[in-house]
Amino acid sequence: MMAIRDEKLSFEDTFRAPGPWARASRILLLAAVYFVTAKGSLLLAIPPGYATAIWPPSGIAFAAILLFGNRIWPGIWLGAAVTNLTIQGSPLLALVIATGNTLEAVVGAALIRPYIGMRGEFESGESVFMFVALSALSALIAATIGTVSLTMAGVIQAPEFNSNAWTWLQGDASAIMIVTPLILTWHLRPLPRWHRAQWIEAFALALSLVLVTTSVFSDMKAHGALLPLAFVTLAFIVWAAIRFEQRAVTAVIATISAIALWYTLRGTGQFAQGSPDISSIFLLTYTSTLVITGLVLSAVIGQRKRAELAVRQRVAELQESERHINEFLAMLSHELRNPLAPMVNALALLRRDPGRRQHPPMLGVIERQVEHLSHIVDDLLDVSRITRGKILLQKKIVDFNEIVAEALQASRPLIATRGHTVESHLGTKLYVSADATRISQVILNLINNAAKYTPSGGHISISVNRENDDALFRIRDSGMGIPTELLPKIFDLFMQGDRALDRSEGGLGIGLTIARQIIEMHGGSVVAASDGPGQGSEFSVRLPIAPVPEAAAGGAQDLQPASPSSRRRLLVVDDHRESADTLAMLLGAMGHEVKTSYAGRDAIELAAQYQPEGVLLDIGLPGMNGYEIAQALRNSRGGSRMVLIAVSGYGQDEDRRLSREAGFDHHLVKPVAPAELTKIIDTIVIAD
Repeated sequence: MMAIRDEKLSFEDTFRAPGPWARASRILLLAAVYFVTAKGSLLLAIPPGYATAIWPPSGIAFAAILLFGNRIWPGIWLGAAVTNLTIQGSPLLALVIATGNTLEAVVGAALIRPYIGMRGEFESGESVFMFVALSALSALIAATIGTVSLTMAGVIQAPEFNSNAWTWLQGDASAIMIVTPLILTWHLRPLPRWHRAQWIEAFALALSLVLVTTSVFSDMKAHGALLPLAFVTLAFIVWAAIRFEQRAVTAVIATISAIALWYTLRGTGQFAQGSPDISSIFLLTYTSTLVITGLVLSAVIGQRKRAELAVRQRVAELQESERHINEFLAMLSHELRNPLAPMVNALALLRRDPGRRQHPPMLGVIERQVEHLSHIVDDLLDVSRITRGKILLQKKIVDFNEIVAEALQASRPLIATRGHTVESHLGTKLYVSADATRISQVILNLINNAAKYTPSGGHISISVNRENDDALFRIRDSGMGIPTELLPKIFDLFMQGDRALDRSEGGLGIGLTIARQIIEMHGGSVVAASDGPGQGSEFSVRLPIAPVPEAAAGGAQDLQPASPSSRRRLLVVDDHRESADTLAMLLGAMGHEVKTSYAGRDAIELAAQYQPEGVLLDIGLPGMNGYEIAQALRNSRGGSRMVLIAVSGYGQDEDRRLSREAGFDHHLVKPVAPAELTKIIDTIVIAD
């Protein structure tokens, strides 16, 4: 609202003179302009010389009041009084007519001001129609006062009253509709800055406009059948409205109207019908049609352009906001995962230390909470990627039962802690085309939810069956259940049931949203059911069954990767010293030879001397980042044989793509599970 007030204030106050002398100068200048244009217009007046088919001073007066405020009125009154004194010489009559002209401008400007935009333009079709109607209404003031005073003074005879009143009304109304928008749109806007093509088009528009309009109104004799030909000029108004701004439309309207008026008063053209009254009616109708059509069309087009600009600006803002969110999430991931990594490494070391075995319950608590934090970070990033369609699935034919079994095994510590009993019914192999990691994430989330939201000592039932052409996973618990009103919204983002102040179950309300999105990306579905609070809940996941792979159909045995027991030479590079040191200690405890580096350039020099078989390299390093170091290592002596493993807090799809392009063989996201790390290291070929 403040911005709107400022714009309105500038429209009304910018052009007002701050001092009395400057204001007096403007009043005198307005009076002079009014007088000159009035004398020129009176050359076209009907006897006795007071009424004319168009009266530009009225349009000038309106524009002056709108631009400079009501304090400019003496200029209108003075110019009108002097003009009328030069016609008949009656001072009293001249002052009365001047008063009518001044009242017309002051009252009319006050009426139409709300419908004119800050740049002197009409911004909607409604404002154009109101402007035209109020212009005609305002013109009644001067026409009534003028013709009545002339009749009472005996200058106009009673039989001539209607003709003079109509001509006066038409002249003032036409001028207000044509001249006022022309002045406002050009005075309140800087001159256009068109490129060369626009100037050429503008010149072509102007030239063709003058030629066609002159042709229509000059040589052709008036004939009723040819009247519609005059409206050929509307094409130029449409051209100006579509290709240029509203001020170009006002200029086109003024040009057409001037040519039409000139030839009509000379007795040629479409509107020269013999009777001045009939000609003036045709002319007023014509100019009003031009004004309404041109201003409405340009207003509508302007609205559309402003709307498109607003949409583009909004899209740009949203894109910029999305970019900032992505950057924030990536940084959040990095900053949260970095401290988690040494914790996971330290826990793994404690597990391998026989002297610490007397505290396994406490280690289990720490491990579960670290894992919980890791899942929260993953969920935050996943919900951002999924809602933006940034997740790329890596599908292959997998056994659905095997995925469920592995997820159940991963959730066993949480289930055991809560004291639940689990009943599982996993049938024969059911193959699905899926990203095993993502589907496992969904199943694990559902099992963990059942464990978390079921009171201690509860019961959980898990089954996998074939139903028609779908593999159906069901998990049923005896937990807190789902209220009926919440069921339709249970998969919505951040949706949770009533929570106690202690928030003992934890969670952000995004896990089920992620689960639904992932399942639907696989062409499946997930639904929730519950009989109400305290009655437990059931979740069902359906995935389309895939054809049995040939290897499985032929009974071939799965090939197991070799796991040689020889030591590997490994290099750990990470500027986060605790992450580097704990990871090096863990690898050393596994029997490997390990060296560490905390800076990129040092790592390149150390690798040249040490010739590691595997490099575990952080991405977000100061100076040279991990991508640059990986490229340098690949190009170094023996670099082609090194196994490069990215171990980073950055784990989005774009980060993985950049890792592949930089030459990394693997991309692990902190904190890395020791088992996953061991599996990769065991595949490293020992150098001869």
